[in-house]
Amino acid sequence: MFKLTFSKKYILWPLTFVVLLMLTTVGVIALPKMPVNAEAFKISPTQPGEDLPDGFSLYQGLSQRGVEIESITPANGSLVVKLHSPQQEHLARETLKSLLHGGYIIQPFSPAPLHDWASKIARDQPKMG
Repeated sequence: MFKLTFSKKYILWPLTFVVLLMLTTVGVIALPKMPVNAEAFKISPTQPGEDLPDGFSLYQGLSQRGVEIESITPANGSLVVKLHSPQQEHLARETLKSLLHGGYIIQPFSPAPLHDWASKIARDQPKMG
């Protein structure tokens, strides 16, 4: 009769491809739904053309009051201060108000989504298949 023999290489490559395809699909679907762990503030001057505060002095003032900073970066005429944890949001806001002495607007900052295509796929998921 006719006998089928399977070797490992005939099964290994298709199986590897299917597993990678499944992991990629799960990643694309889950990536936009991942929670953001850090809180961020945008500090900008009230009058256009005014100087931004010194990032190093802000870092020192915040860290002296117990606020853990992830980063302070300039972005489009403003400074973005990212915190390590959202629990420190209130303390950071009050500290920034005392450090800046007016003349600056402190507002929440949320970065633009990096994966617009992934959020569209997740949004339109009920329409698929």
